[in-house]
Amino acid sequence: MKRRILSFLCLLMAVMMLNGCSATNVITGVDALLRPPRLTDDQNDIYDALTSYLSGKEMHLVYPQKGEYLSAFIQRDLDGDQLDEAVVFYQLSASTSAAPINMAIMGHQDGKWTVVSDIQLDGSGVEDFTVVEGNGKTMMAVGLSYAGESGSSLLQIFRLDGQELQLVFSRTYLAKTICDLTGDGENELLLVYPHEDSEGTQSIQAGLFICDDSGSEDENFVQAAYCLVNPEITRYQQLNTVVSVQNSLVTSVHIYLDGYRGGSMLTEELQLQIKDGVSTMENLTWSDTGEWEGETYPQRVALNAMDINDDGWYEIPGQEMLPGYTEENTDIIYLTTWYRHIGHRYIPLYSAYISTLLSYQFVFPNEWVGNVTAYRGPYGNEITFSVWDERKPMEDTALMSLRAVNIASWRSGKVSPEYEYLGSRGQIVFLARVIDTESRYSISMADIQQRFMDMG
Repeated sequence: MKRRILSFLCLLMAVMMLNGCSATNVITGVDALLRPPRLTDDQNDIYDALTSYLSGKEMHLVYPQKGEYLSAFIQRDLDGDQLDEAVVFYQLSASTSAAPINMAIMGHQDGKWTVVSDIQLDGSGVEDFTVVEGNGKTMMAVGLSYAGESGSSLLQIFRLDGQELQLVFSRTYLAKTICDLTGDGENELLLVYPHEDSEGTQSIQAGLFICDDSGSEDENFVQAAYCLVNPEITRYQQLNTVVSVQNSLVTSVHIYLDGYRGGSMLTEELQLQIKDGVSTMENLTWSDTGEWEGETYPQRVALNAMDINDDGWYEIPGQEMLPGYTEENTDIIYLTTWYRHIGHRYIPLYSAYISTLLSYQFVFPNEWVGNVTAYRGPYGNEITFSVWDERKPMEDTALMSLRAVNIASWRSGKVSPEYEYLGSRGQIVFLARVIDTESRYSISMADIQQRFMDMG
């Protein structure tokens, strides 16, 4: 969901730029899109009941920032009585901006909504909300912004028992996912979290937690497996999982962690294996012993790992500056190479220019790598590829260009006929033109069309 929202906002920004709109108009448009939606009749009834419960105290609703549930009102059957309860996040308006968030659980009594339980959460914002199924019970997992360890969030899981809300799990984390990783039809937790052992040694771990009622009363999830992760990663961007093998004998899950180490981004790959009910976890890209025999991470400025070719595996990007660019340049253009990580080795698949703003990539011919560079222009939202010759300006060796225009300009005939149509997305039309047909690196329009890939 978050990725779709970010892609949409990038697309909106691009459309505004193509239409010549000012930054003020762009910000105003995005702000309008993010305003809270109108409440339904049922939500109005819930809101009125909560207001009555608070005896007229001013409050405002708090919305989860990401995930499946983005409303301040979440309606689900939480206690197995075949009737929906409502979960409502709110903050008292008279409080300071750092005031805690409350979570109210509401149910029906005599045909009307009423507050069943109301607790104060240990956080200053709601990151996400997830319904967790474990051991035949429905639980609520709340990710919270947390002023604890640097960069950490707080995960709290609750279970509704009659009219009492019980906290059954609480842990700080740096990244997480909640899903059925083992194929048993129940949710497990996969967390990356700071850890300190009994001797005071600090580390960063990734751990699998499974629901187990035999644990302590306030800890209904127990750790089934863990491994160490690179502590130099200070900020995580995303966590993804791929189930590579699942049968009656073994389940194998590959875990991809994207994060920043200093100013560069990298991906760690972990492997979780479950055999005969025993879970083990291994880091495939880093070791704390200093005796790592595998290849080092491909690094990049900013780009998440993704399944770029729909083969069911996540490919890992690495980036390098195109010829002619140095760290002193203010607008550096990078070449991205996509890798598969197999047997502690990074196998290159192909290299491409990627526009993160317009969400497309152009796959380089093999002979271009190291010999062809790129520059922006001559028009806005245009990238031109040229043969690299340090003795000549890039403009003198141009081969071809890619350009994005708004659909109105394209239909009106304002765009030069030397540009040919590649595709469109929403209000954006993607175009290309061939500039040089005599160079050894020249490329045909048919080849350009095959190498252009819309990632939106």
